[in-house]
Amino acid sequence: MAEFTPEEFEEKKYTDYFPQLQTAYKRAFNDLNAEYDSTLVHALDQQVLNESQPHYEGDGEFSVELPENPIERLEDVVADDEKAAKLLDLYVEGIEHHLRVVFDFEEE
Repeated sequence: MAEFTPEEFEEKKYTDYFPQLQTAYKRAFNDLNAEYDSTLVHALDQQVLNESQPHYEGDGEFSVELPENPIERLEDVVADDEKAAKLLDLYVEGIEHHLRVVFDFEEE
Protein backbone atom coordinates (compact mmCIF):
# COMPACT_ATOMS: atom_id res chain seq x y z
CA MET A 1 0.00 0.00 0.00
CA ALA A 2 1.30 3.45 -0.90
CA GLU A 3 2.38 5.72 1.91
CA PHE A 4 1.39 9.28 1.03
CA THR A 5 -1.10 11.93 2.00
CA PRO A 6 -3.43 13.82 -0.34
CA GLU A 7 -1.17 16.86 0.01
CA GLU A 8 1.97 14.87 -0.82
CA PHE A 9 0.27 13.29 -3.82
CA GLU A 10 -0.73 16.73 -5.15
CA GLU A 11 2.80 18.00 -4.69
CA LYS A 12 4.53 15.03 -6.34
CA LYS A 13 1.98 13.63 -8.81
CA TYR A 14 3.75 15.00 -11.88
CA THR A 15 7.24 14.28 -10.64
CA ASP A 16 7.59 11.22 -8.40
CA TYR A 17 4.26 9.57 -9.30
CA PHE A 18 4.03 10.40 -13.00
CA PRO A 19 4.90 6.87 -14.25
CA GLN A 20 2.08 5.40 -12.13
CA LEU A 21 -0.36 8.02 -13.45
CA GLN A 22 0.59 7.18 -17.02
CA THR A 23 0.12 3.48 -16.33
CA ALA A 24 -3.33 3.97 -14.80
CA TYR A 25 -4.55 6.18 -17.63
CA LYS A 26 -3.13 3.83 -20.28
CA ARG A 27 -4.73 0.75 -18.71
CA ALA A 28 -8.12 2.47 -18.53
CA PHE A 29 -7.74 3.55 -22.16
CA ASN A 30 -6.83 0.03 -23.27
CA ASP A 31 -9.77 -1.49 -21.37
CA LEU A 32 -12.29 0.81 -23.06
CA ASN A 33 -10.65 0.87 -26.47
CA ALA A 34 -10.95 -2.91 -26.69
CA GLU A 35 -14.68 -2.82 -25.95
CA TYR A 36 -16.14 0.46 -27.21
CA ASP A 37 -16.05 2.78 -30.22
CA SER A 38 -12.36 3.54 -30.57
CA THR A 39 -13.01 6.92 -32.23
CA LEU A 40 -14.99 8.07 -29.20
CA VAL A 41 -12.48 6.59 -26.74
CA HIS A 42 -9.62 8.40 -28.52
CA ALA A 43 -11.57 11.66 -28.58
CA LEU A 44 -12.28 11.45 -24.85
CA ASP A 45 -8.63 10.68 -24.21
CA GLN A 46 -7.24 13.51 -26.34
CA GLN A 47 -9.89 16.19 -25.95
CA VAL A 48 -11.13 15.74 -22.37
CA LEU A 49 -8.88 13.58 -20.23
CA ASN A 50 -5.71 15.26 -21.45
CA GLU A 51 -6.70 18.14 -19.15
CA SER A 52 -8.05 16.09 -16.27
CA GLN A 53 -6.53 16.17 -12.81
CA PRO A 54 -6.18 13.04 -10.68
CA HIS A 55 -6.46 13.57 -6.94
CA TYR A 56 -5.81 11.31 -3.98
CA GLU A 57 -8.67 11.68 -1.51
CA GLY A 58 -7.16 9.56 1.26
CA ASP A 59 -8.01 6.08 2.52
CA GLY A 60 -6.99 4.54 -0.82
CA GLU A 61 -9.52 6.55 -2.85
CA PHE A 62 -8.79 8.62 -5.95
CA SER A 63 -10.89 11.01 -7.99
CA VAL A 64 -10.46 12.53 -11.43
CA GLU A 65 -11.37 16.17 -11.92
CA LEU A 66 -12.56 16.89 -15.45
CA PRO A 67 -12.27 20.18 -17.31
CA GLU A 68 -15.38 22.34 -17.48
CA ASN A 69 -18.06 21.16 -19.95
CA PRO A 70 -16.21 17.98 -20.94
CA ILE A 71 -18.70 16.70 -23.52
CA GLU A 72 -18.81 20.08 -25.26
CA ARG A 73 -15.05 19.76 -25.83
CA LEU A 74 -15.53 16.82 -28.20
CA GLU A 75 -14.99 17.63 -31.87
CA ASP A 76 -15.37 15.45 -34.96
CA VAL A 77 -17.12 12.66 -33.06
CA VAL A 78 -20.28 10.97 -34.25
CA ALA A 79 -21.92 10.17 -30.92
CA ASP A 80 -24.75 11.74 -29.02
CA ASP A 81 -24.01 13.54 -25.76
CA GLU A 82 -25.63 10.82 -23.64
CA LYS A 83 -23.47 8.06 -25.14
CA ALA A 84 -20.33 10.19 -24.78
CA ALA A 85 -21.17 11.06 -21.15
CA LYS A 86 -21.77 7.41 -20.24
CA LEU A 87 -18.47 6.35 -21.80
CA LEU A 88 -16.68 9.22 -20.06
CA ASP A 89 -18.12 8.05 -16.73
CA LEU A 90 -16.83 4.52 -17.42
CA TYR A 91 -13.44 5.93 -18.40
CA VAL A 92 -13.16 7.94 -15.18
CA GLU A 93 -14.21 4.90 -13.11
CA GLY A 94 -11.54 2.88 -14.91
CA ILE A 95 -8.85 5.47 -14.22
CA GLU A 96 -9.79 5.62 -10.55
CA HIS A 97 -9.72 1.81 -10.35
CA HIS A 98 -6.33 1.57 -12.04
CA LEU A 99 -4.93 4.33 -9.78
CA ARG A 100 -5.93 2.22 -6.77
CA VAL A 101 -4.27 -0.80 -8.39
CA VAL A 102 -0.98 0.84 -9.40
CA PHE A 103 -0.65 2.42 -5.96
CA ASP A 104 -1.38 -0.96 -4.30
CA PHE A 105 -4.65 -0.01 -2.63
CA GLU A 106 -6.61 -2.61 -4.59
CA GLU A 107 -6.02 -5.90 -6.39
CA GLU A 108 -6.41 -6.08 -10.15
